[in-house]
Amino acid sequence: MLAVFFLVPFAIMIVVSFWQRIEGTESGYAPGFEFTHYARFFSPLFIDRILVSIEFASIAAFLSVIFAFPFTYFLSRFKRKYQVMTLVFILSVLSLSEVIVAYSWSVLLSRTAGISNLFVLLGIMDKPTSWTPGYAAVMFGLTYFNLPFATLIMYPQCTRLDRELTEAAQTLGASPLKTFFTVVVPLLWPTILTAFIVLFVFTMGAYVTPQWLGRPEHGMFAIFIGDQALNRGNIPFAAAMSMFFMVITLILVAVTVWLGRKKIQT
Repeated sequence: MLAVFFLVPFAIMIVVSFWQRIEGTESGYAPGFEFTHYARFFSPLFIDRILVSIEFASIAAFLSVIFAFPFTYFLSRFKRKYQVMTLVFILSVLSLSEVIVAYSWSVLLSRTAGISNLFVLLGIMDKPTSWTPGYAAVMFGLTYFNLPFATLIMYPQCTRLDRELTEAAQTLGASPLKTFFTVVVPLLWPTILTAFIVLFVFTMGAYVTPQWLGRPEHGMFAIFIGDQALNRGNIPFAAAMSMFFMVITLILVAVTVWLGRKKIQT
């Protein structure tokens, strides 16, 4: 199964990434061997799309971890039945596709039926406004979509944290807030970093959310690949960019595995 559905397409993608781009033909490309498509990685457009993708992925992953970690930690301190109920709710949220999430945020941030109308009723704003398409809308959508994943990634390690460690810190005079930042965060730091890396890799491949909630300048790397393959017919360049994305993903996965092994050894 792994060979048929991953290794074989991966090998085909490697071969196609070296093919020649021929304008005016039916297919648009022909078998060959050249590094032209990889050389385009240094073009301003490619670098701009990479920087935009890294910016969105890193900030969205950071915000997701920042919000999800305290929630996950305190959830692990509740009674078991409340934990199960909350996890069931989180899993139900995961059943929503990226299309549904992006469409929901486009409605919530719109002028006609968005939350700005509620702010007008409360007297916070003078008139309703639209926040989509825009940078903040894309960031909200990506962060919201990542929150359940961040919670599920960090939940097992939070439940395994010995409660006697926090109780000992508070017995020695540390406040709950100080205990959280000086005891809990350092002990679970590898888990936090792992969650950030996983969410970063996951967000780098976002396609629907930035396309629906953002402007053309907010297009991420996956949209750029799709545009080259579907709209421009430049399959070799799209394959080369996919290879680049795959290498970056594998490197980050290797870092995640290394962090996991380091934590086990510790």
